[in-house]
Amino acid sequence: MKNILSLIVLIMASISFAQAQKFGHINTESIIEQMPQYKDAEKQLETEQSKVESTLAMLNEDFQKMMNDYQQQQPKMSEAQQMEREQELQENYQKIQQYIAQQRQELAQKQQQLMQPILMKLRNVINEVGAENNFIYILEENAGLTPYVSKTNSVDVAPLVKKKLGI
Repeated sequence: MKNILSLIVLIMASISFAQAQKFGHINTESIIEQMPQYKDAEKQLETEQSKVESTLAMLNEDFQKMMNDYQQQQPKMSEAQQMEREQELQENYQKIQQYIAQQRQELAQKQQQLMQPILMKLRNVINEVGAENNFIYILEENAGLTPYVSKTNSVDVAPLVKKKLGI
C-alpha cells in the first residue's frame, strides 16, 4: 500500500512538473521589421545603395560614350589603334565590374554592422522574457529547424517581447 501511494505521488509530481514547463515560440523577423532601429538602418542602407547606383549609372554612361566613340572612329583607325582602344574599353569594363563587386561587399558589411546591435538587443530581450516568465525554450518559428509548434502548448512570446521593446 505504501508503495502504491508513493507511486501515485511520484506520478502526480511528474504530471504537475510537466504542466509547469513552459515552451515559447517567436517570429523574430516580424519583430525586427517593427523595430525603429531596423527602419533607421534600412533608410541608411537605401541611401548608400542610391549613391552606389548613381555612381554606377555615371560609369556606365561614360563607358557607353567610349564604346560609341570607338564604333564611330573604328573604320578610320589602324589595327594597332583599334587594339589599343579595345584594350582601354576592356580595362574600363573591368573597373566597372570591380566597382560593383567592391560596393556589394561594402554594402553587405554595412548591413551587418547596422543589424548586429539590433539583433543583439532583440536576443537580450528574448532572454529576459524567457527568464522572467520561466520558459524552458523559446523556439524561432522561421528557423526551419522547428517543423511543428503546438499553438496550444507553446506560448507566442512576441507580445511580451514587443512590450519590453516598446513597440
